[in-house]
Amino acid sequence: MGKRSAKRKNRGSLTLEIGMLLIALLFLYPIFYLILTSFKSPDQLYQPLSMPKSLYWGHYEKAIAKVNVPLGFFNTFAISVGSIGLMVFVSSMAGYVIARIPRRFFQFLFYFFISGMVIPLQTGMIPLFKLGVALHLIDTRTFMILLYAAGALPMATFMYAGFTKSVPKEIEESAAIDGYGKYRTFWLIIFPLLLPATGTLIMLNIYGIWNDLFGPLLYLKDPAKMTLMAQVVQFKANNQSIDYGPIFALCVMATLPLIVLFFFTQKFMMKGLVAGAIKG
Repeated sequence: MGKRSAKRKNRGSLTLEIGMLLIALLFLYPIFYLILTSFKSPDQLYQPLSMPKSLYWGHYEKAIAKVNVPLGFFNTFAISVGSIGLMVFVSSMAGYVIARIPRRFFQFLFYFFISGMVIPLQTGMIPLFKLGVALHLIDTRTFMILLYAAGALPMATFMYAGFTKSVPKEIEESAAIDGYGKYRTFWLIIFPLLLPATGTLIMLNIYGIWNDLFGPLLYLKDPAKMTLMAQVVQFKANNQSIDYGPIFALCVMATLPLIVLFFFTQKFMMKGLVAGAIKG
C-alpha cells in the first residue's frame, strides 16, 4: 500500500508540474511572439507561425529614426523613479505613525488611506484634470509623479503599517535611551527593517507605472514629455498606413527593461510577499 500511494503521489506531482509548465509557456508565448516578429522581414511579417529567415533590423532602424526612444526612456524612467521615491517616503512614515500611535485619529487615517484602494480610477479623471489645470501642473512630469504616488499610497501605507507592527518596540526604546530622536530612529533603525516591504512595493508599482498608457495620453500633450508606451500609440497614429514591424520593435524596446528587471528581482519580490503575508 505504501509503494502504491507513493507512486500515485509521484504521478500527481508530475502531472501538476507538466500542467504548470504548459501554463508558463502559455504566458510566455506573447513575449516570444513579440520579440520574434520584430526581427521578421516585411514579407514574413504576416506569417505568425513562421520563423525569421534572418535577423532583420530594419524595423528597429525605422522606429528609432521616427521616434525619439532615448527621450521616451528618460521620461518613463524619471516619472517611475520620482513617483516610487515619493510613495516610499510618504507611505513609510504614514504607516509607521499609524502602527505606533494608538489614537482614534490615526486609526481613522488608516481607514481613510485604505478607502482609496476601492475607488475606481475612472471616477477621478475629470477632477484630477481640473486640479492639474488649476495648479498649472498639467502637461508636466511633476503632475504625473504626484498622480502615480498618490495612487500607490493606500496599498503602500497598508503594507508598511503591517510590517511596522512586527518590529519590536524595544528597539525604539533602546534607541531613545541612546539619544536618538524620532526621525533619526525611524530612518536609521526602523526603515532598514522595512526593506522587504519597500522592495515588494517598488516591484509591484514600477510595472504599472512603466506600462501605463492611459495617464500620459490624458494628462500630457507635449511630445517631448511622452513616455515609451505613449510613443508607441503616437507612432501608430501618425502613420497613415499601419506598419506593424516598427510597432513591434518599439514594444520590444519599451518592455525589455522590465523583462530584465523581473528576472533579476523576482526572487526578492517573492520573499517580500511571503514575509508580508506571515507578518501581516
